[in-house]
Amino acid sequence: MHNSIQHYPRCDGCTFSPFCIMTHKHRSFAHPYPAIVKKHRILKRHDMLYLAKNKFHSLFIIQEGIIKTYQLDPDGKELIRGFYFASEAIGYEAICTGEYLFSAVAISDVVVCEIPYESVLELLHTKPALQKRFLHLISRQLNIGFYLAAEHAEQRLASFLLDIAARLYPLENKLEFKLPMSRQDIGNYLRLTAETVSRVFSRFQTHQIIIVKNKNVCFIQLDALKQIAEGMKYPG
Repeated sequence: MHNSIQHYPRCDGCTFSPFCIMTHKHRSFAHPYPAIVKKHRILKRHDMLYLAKNKFHSLFIIQEGIIKTYQLDPDGKELIRGFYFASEAIGYEAICTGEYLFSAVAISDVVVCEIPYESVLELLHTKPALQKRFLHLISRQLNIGFYLAAEHAEQRLASFLLDIAARLYPLENKLEFKLPMSRQDIGNYLRLTAETVSRVFSRFQTHQIIIVKNKNVCFIQLDALKQIAEGMKYPG
């Protein structure tokens, strides 16, 4: 059976590629595993990458697909902490505690590179020029989901849509894309009910700001969506 996932790292555009390049003679990565990469893992949808409370040992770089991180509240309800896409790294939050704070599960077929944290530390020690890059990556990761503190549901959803489009297609000004997660998951992440998410989508369409068909989203008035994300009222 044909598998759409390519079984080798896709290093072009990966945020961690400068680290791999430092451990590899050729920028083209002719060998499928740069020295810093411990192994290359393939996950099917719903497969777990790691569980909360597991001992921290590695960072994981997503090469293809989407990972969802979450934790469980005292009642066992899932609280989504983030969605992560190709070229993004996960596991940073465990550096301080020594254990993963959240569970990570594939919500599509996924390919990840596992990079032992000890290898990262050794590389940062031998290649000080990479220290600034590493701090930049951590800072960028911390900024994901900053809009969750927004007061209004419209502002959160507008910010979310802009964020997802930018991260799914970082090198393109994409106006149409497919949302890879369910309305329930979107609401969970934004701390809104699925019904509220649906109502806000409907309002955006009524004002002809976006068009939504199934999971496909098309930005009609991009500037208007940005204004809403910044806390302004509907234009007009």
